[in-house]
Amino acid sequence: MTHPHRRHHGLARLAPLVAAGGLLLASGCGSSGASVSGAPASPDTLSPVKSGTVKVSAVDNYFQDQDITVTAGSKVVWTNLGRNDHNLKTVDAGDFGVDTKGFGPGASYAATLSTPGTYHYYCTIHGTADRGMVGTIQVVAP
Repeated sequence: MTHPHRRHHGLARLAPLVAAGGLLLASGCGSSGASVSGAPASPDTLSPVKSGTVKVSAVDNYFQDQDITVTAGSKVVWTNLGRNDHNLKTVDAGDFGVDTKGFGPGASYAATLSTPGTYHYYCTIHGTADRGMVGTIQVVAP
């Protein structure tokens, strides 16, 4: 398993590439093989494509799984499994997020993502828009 701090340093180096490729990824996501739940990652996706309810854990100072790819209409559920309060704030135009009062230890937050695109988010307590406790969701057409 990769140490969480090493993953963040790697993501920081990849952030400009992800940001530059975000439009390309969003526009090229309609391949028919990408909509199958559990399909392997392709050159057009950040990670294996998942459908339905997809879980992400907020652990102390990082998200697990940090980068996910889901089909449009999937429900993403974040659960705070850590000891600290967290929150979720989108970097770009995503219409999901939760404040600290709603995301303390043991709490869950869910959002259904319907619009294809790449959405970057972070915890404002333990990170910035591009460093620390960050995550990316890529939504692809079913």
